[in-house]
Amino acid sequence: MDVPLSEPARQYEDEIDLREILLVLWRQRWMITFITLAAVLASIVASLVLPPVYRVEALIELERIDAKALQQNEGKAILESQALLTTALEQLAVPADPKSFKTRGEAIKDTDYLKFSLEGRDPSQVAAVAAKMVALFIGERNKVYEERRAPLEENLQKISHDLEQSNAEKEKINALIAGLEKAPLSEVEQKLYTLQLAQLQGIQAQEKVGLIEQYLSLQDRLAAMHPARIIDDISEPEKVRPRLLLNTAVALVLGVMTGIFLALGRNWLAGPSQK
Repeated sequence: MDVPLSEPARQYEDEIDLREILLVLWRQRWMITFITLAAVLASIVASLVLPPVYRVEALIELERIDAKALQQNEGKAILESQALLTTALEQLAVPADPKSFKTRGEAIKDTDYLKFSLEGRDPSQVAAVAAKMVALFIGERNKVYEERRAPLEENLQKISHDLEQSNAEKEKINALIAGLEKAPLSEVEQKLYTLQLAQLQGIQAQEKVGLIEQYLSLQDRLAAMHPARIIDDISEPEKVRPRLLLNTAVALVLGVMTGIFLALGRNWLAGPSQK
């Protein structure tokens, strides 16, 4: 007749026996060691066999016109485009597949800056292609900049010319007012002409104030604008993949975890008689 287990005994039976687990791992230590060494060895071989990948970076300041966020998004898309990469390869006459390169543009928050990076397998080739891409990008962005700036400069010159004419008209009005005293006119006629010239002088002064405001506003706008330029030039090629030490460390951890999992699974499948 089976005696039912008490509640504390049943709870004890359900608990994980840490000592038993350690004993299982000790009995399976050679399998865990073999799996770990195999994972580490495979990682080392793969890191040595796989072709190295190099990266170069540059920091670009976009042209400042308007809608900064829009310009950053547009600039990022252009830097990452296959069209720009293909054009750079063609102009350099580099016989390489564009797909063997990886481009990336990153917008720096709250600035006009874009961080550009290019990855490839040949360090000198990557540096040359990246420099060409940046030069092409800067050239195209500054064409847009000049197109947007030119009408503003023309408008500024027109306003400057209008101000010169306004000054000339002011001098003419002042000369007419001064000449009224010598003119053979009656007192009533002189007062009438003086009043008319004073009104004309007031209108001309208001127009001049408006022109000056427009001129100063355009000056401030042009002063705030600047073309696209390189802040940090193309960096020296840096090897980014494969990373032998990092890959080995990851393989070591994964190998140990896999070995422990298989050891416990094997012990569980073996049944109570083998535990």
